[in-house]
Amino acid sequence: MARILEHDALRLISDKGVAVTQWRVAASANEIAEAVASFGGRAVVKALIPSGGRGKAGLIRLVSNDAEIRAAADILGNRDLVFPVEQVLVSEALDIAQELFVSFCFDSKSRGAVLLYSAAGGVEIESIPEDQICRHPIDLRQGLDPADAAEIAGDPAIAEALVKLYELFAELEAETVEVNPLAVTTDGRVVAPTGVILTDDQAAFRHPELSEIADPLATNGYRPLTDIERAVAEINELPDHSEIRFNELDEGEIGFVFLGGGAGYYVFDRVLYFGGKPANTMDGTSSPHDEESMYRATSALLKKPGLKGLVAGSNYGNFRAIDARARGVVRALIDAKIDPATFPVVIRFDGEKLAEAKQAAEALPGIDYFDGTKSLEDAACRIVERVKAL
Repeated sequence: MARILEHDALRLISDKGVAVTQWRVAASANEIAEAVASFGGRAVVKALIPSGGRGKAGLIRLVSNDAEIRAAADILGNRDLVFPVEQVLVSEALDIAQELFVSFCFDSKSRGAVLLYSAAGGVEIESIPEDQICRHPIDLRQGLDPADAAEIAGDPAIAEALVKLYELFAELEAETVEVNPLAVTTDGRVVAPTGVILTDDQAAFRHPELSEIADPLATNGYRPLTDIERAVAEINELPDHSEIRFNELDEGEIGFVFLGGGAGYYVFDRVLYFGGKPANTMDGTSSPHDEESMYRATSALLKKPGLKGLVAGSNYGNFRAIDARARGVVRALIDAKIDPATFPVVIRFDGEKLAEAKQAAEALPGIDYFDGTKSLEDAACRIVERVKAL
């Protein structure tokens, strides 16, 4: 998932036919002042980062005089929301009569799209009671019916904007298209002063037009990727390689290198249960290049400071021989000069070519190798025991 920066989101929304505010991007105090002047001396200055919560963090300012413009320039360089602010979005200040909340996203229960709509939008949307938010399911095969949009909105101009925003959501195969607030101005116009678009990494190959503005290697959706996360994410960019989901945790002692069917998340849970401290989460799909994927992921993870042990494995290998996976992990351990006597390693692979996988593990004496006679839970228990015994 990648969050498109606001100015690019506004451009995509505008291209779809929804009115947006006029805006300019600025990277210095002088550029901010010039942009504000171009909008008549009154404007909104926002941190241009892929993060929500900017308003509450003081990274959105309404400015109308020199002192406020100078103060707004202090947003540049701010890191309060983790992302460093290198640019700001300067947009015209609207005279708003009503703020609406509009969000199109996927609903796991109905396995379809859903429109979330409220006549009480704005920065406090999270505190709005659920009974004030309309939740309208959408059949992806049919799209948003204009008649339904008209009934929900109660206004033809707002309904038209809803239909166009849904079309954008569907055409981009996005995870989310949200406008909060969708503004109704005092002169009756319906305008999007902001926009959030979250892309779906798995649909990225069908949308090359987004490749320059949606960088999946820049963020995990709520903060910048760490160096280790970026190294693992680059595996996903290689042809025919595994699709790996990986997050580094701030603290932790036990690393996870897993493929297949939620095994990594299950072992993560069991490690917590037994009193261990996970250093990351990882799960992914198998591929013809399992050895290289496991090698790269393990090599990246071993660079994490404070790591004291590693557990690697998968569920039963139904579709791919498991020896390649074991070789990838062990090769990375050897290259990193890991000694399992002082850095415990538990590997649990079972499936086709089990004997060859065990042989690969024997190349580094001291590894605990578990086959199908031991469960994933056993592997979790063992790695916690060994790390605690250090």
